[in-house]
Amino acid sequence: MGNIVQNRIDHLSDSHARVDHTAGGLRLSGLCAPHPEGESIAEQCRAALDVGVTLLADYGYSMQDVTRVTYLVSDTQDFPSCFPTLRQVFSDISPSVTLMWVRKFSDPHVKIEFELGVEAPLA
Repeated sequence: MGNIVQNRIDHLSDSHARVDHTAGGLRLSGLCAPHPEGESIAEQCRAALDVGVTLLADYGYSMQDVTRVTYLVSDTQDFPSCFPTLRQVFSDISPSVTLMWVRKFSDPHVKIEFELGVEAPLA
């Protein structure tokens, strides 16, 4: 797999995001809203993606470089409320997408979590 890189972003220290360097690029996992309590799934979606934007930038990437997205959702009934945000962020790049339903997250307030993958361009 890849090497786990310590999250070195102080303002995201309460996030459990992980950054793995892989042979083909970068994988961010565990992206969720830093303070999910009381937030709707749409609000958590936006906050989690903001965490992803910050982490990607720290490694020299942007959302435009994302080639794979995995959505982990605990309640698919409200997931469509995330569609406007997801269209705004991903419609221009159309990464491959996987939706995974999870029974529950370790934090009971979390409703959505993301994994983002970036493949390094072929030389």
